Amino acid sequence: MSWAARLGGDPGLALRVVRLAATPEVTPELVRRCIAARLDAAEATDAEAVVSALEEALCRRGRLADRAVTDRVGRSLDSANATMFVVGQSGYPVRLANAWPELGAPPWIFVRRARRAGLRDAPSVAVVGTRQPTWDGRRTAVRLGRLLASRGVVVVSGMARGIDQAAHLGALEAGGPTVGVLGTGFGVDYPYGDGALRERVAASGGLVTELLPGVGPKPRHFPWRNRILSGLADLTVVVEARERSGALQTARLAAAQGRDVLAVPGSLNQPTARGPLDLIRDGAQPLTRLDDVLEALGLDPAQPCQALESPEPPGLDAPAGAILRLLGPVPTSPGDLAATLNRPISEILSAAAELTTRGLAQSTPRGLIATA
Repeated sequence: MSWAARLGGDPGLALRVVRLAATPEVTPELVRRCIAARLDAAEATDAEAVVSALEEALCRRGRLADRAVTDRVGRSLDSANATMFVVGQSGYPVRLANAWPELGAPPWIFVRRARRAGLRDAPSVAVVGTRQPTWDGRRTAVRLGRLLASRGVVVVSGMARGIDQAAHLGALEAGGPTVGVLGTGFGVDYPYGDGALRERVAASGGLVTELLPGVGPKPRHFPWRNRILSGLADLTVVVEARERSGALQTARLAAAQGRDVLAVPGSLNQPTARGPLDLIRDGAQPLTRLDDVLEALGLDPAQPCQALESPEPPGLDAPAGAILRLLGPVPTSPGDLAATLNRPISEILSAAAELTTRGLAQSTPRGLIATA
């Protein structure tokens, strides 16, 4: 099967791993139980031993995927231009390997980048938060993404609308690397209509998943995704999150994996501040200025960096350019823009009309969004 040779590493092992991945009974819980019961610490870091242990467990149950299913799945991975990395082999991310197996890392991941290659071995920060951020929370996530990417730090997030996508966009605006960890397989339009952003992230740092192409979103997939997200990062920053939130689970997983957690404090009266405030109460470091995250990484905030603003399209009036720099995927009302820029609402409306006419922004019932 030629696709096995293109997935990366040893073709024989790739074929066996895809067969395991194509078996519906293989879940993180089963993998953890199987490895704990069958392998010692040294064996658990050997790819051959891990795959053999899983095969033995599934063969006894009579549930290992057949050859036809395996071939179909392998061809779908090949069509997605995916590369596979198995724990214990070259290319499997070092930080994720440090969380294997007790701390939740998966035995294999699939990565899609513009070129078949592994993830960058550079300082990494996970920026996570609510899907429904405040205006200030979204702006904070964008600025964090820009700052980190300008210093060569990989920005990792979960591709969800809200804080996650704002962090990805900030990194892209700075021309730096960002990695998206998916709660679906490749080829699934989720969140719906955000394919253009996923392609930009894939070309920048890459898309990561343990799920097979075409596997859609299910509630259990997102806790699985979160353990990979936290495992790929040196530290996790929670910008805004409600009291019960996937972002808080990511933060707790990061702490369990021995990674630092930072949280942006907010108003006691703001529901999206409840999560970060609870994390700070429980020992997370408060992020009181953007440079705190650089210091937590051991980077000098005074070190010169690349420009944080992306170039504007030519011929824009100053108000339109100022608005464009603030826009993202979350709608922003003209009133919020006027308050942020301290400009008359009539000027904001005129500039917004210029941006929509030029195709740089789109008007929605809740406000303006950027189109790129």
